[in-house]
Amino acid sequence: MPAERRRVGNAADAHNRRIIAARYLEIAELATTEEGPGANNVIVGIAVLAGIAASDTICLSATGSRYAGEDHAEAARVLARTDKKLGAELGKLIRLKPGAHYGSTFISDSDRRRALRAAATLVQNATDRTLRAP
Repeated sequence: MPAERRRVGNAADAHNRRIIAARYLEIAELATTEEGPGANNVIVGIAVLAGIAASDTICLSATGSRYAGEDHAEAARVLARTDKKLGAELGKLIRLKPGAHYGSTFISDSDRRRALRAAATLVQNATDRTLRAP
C-alpha cells in the first residue's frame, strides 16, 4: 500500500478551505429547489465537495496537514483519527459519491437529506474550529 499523501497547511489554508466548504454547502442547499431527474445527484455531488473541503479544514486546524490523495475513503479514515464522529460523517458522504458523480441511476430523497445533514455537520465543525483558532 502506498504511503499516505498529506499536504501541510496553516491557519490561513484552513480558513480558506472552510470558506470553500461553506460555499459548496450553500449552493447544495440552494439547489434543493430544483426538481426532476438528476437533481438529487447534483445536490449530493456538491454536498460531497462541501464535506471534503470541511474535512480538509478540520484536519488542517487540528494537525497542520490534510489528506491529499485520491482515495476519499482514506480521507475519511484520516479525519477519524482527529474526530471519530466526523470521520463517520465524511464516510457517509463518500459512500454516496460514486452514485452522485458517476452513476446512471437517480439518488433518492432520503440519500439527499442524509448527504446534506452530513455536509452541514462537517461544515459547522470546520467553522467552529476556524473561528476559535488563535
